[in-house]
Amino acid sequence: MTVRFYAFLLYLAGVVFVAGLVHIVAILVMPQVAPRDAYARLAALAKPGQTTLLPRALPGREVTPYEDPAFAQAVCLYDLANGPLHVHADLPDNRLLTISFRTRTGQVFYSMTDRASLHGTIDVRIMTQPQLDAVEEAEGDEDNDQPLKELRLVAPDTKGFVLVDAMSTYPSERAEAEAEVKSVACAPETLAQD
Repeated sequence: MTVRFYAFLLYLAGVVFVAGLVHIVAILVMPQVAPRDAYARLAALAKPGQTTLLPRALPGREVTPYEDPAFAQAVCLYDLANGPLHVHADLPDNRLLTISFRTRTGQVFYSMTDRASLHGTIDVRIMTQPQLDAVEEAEGDEDNDQPLKELRLVAPDTKGFVLVDAMSTYPSERAEAEAEVKSVACAPETLAQD
């Protein structure tokens, strides 16, 4: 009887282990295989290569996860297949602004706040590794002594999006926050071909 009991416990432990493993794998794989990933859902609201203001957060109808109604949000979709994306912002000193760079599934690969600005300006170029290599090769060695005036990010995927948030402390500041996120420019660039 004791051997049967231990065999049953071993069998039960194996079933629980396999079920737990399947559950964890399903959770980790779901964002990559879901047909309506973050990029596809945002593509219904925005066009690639331009900044688009997202609708105000309402309970149960949020566009992005954990959306805060105190923030105005804008999105810029990108596809790096034809060239890099340039993101530029001139920032006022009085409002929190965050910019996050995301993959098509919504995973953040880089983020920054207005504190990262250089003299009130943020300049970022998002590109693939081959595009970065081409830009660095075209610049040559003569510019190595000069500090870069832009941040260069290598995106893990060719498609993704930039999410811009500006905080409005009071409801009366909402229009200013929306104007600020809409003023962040994103534009596709083409690399010069030899």
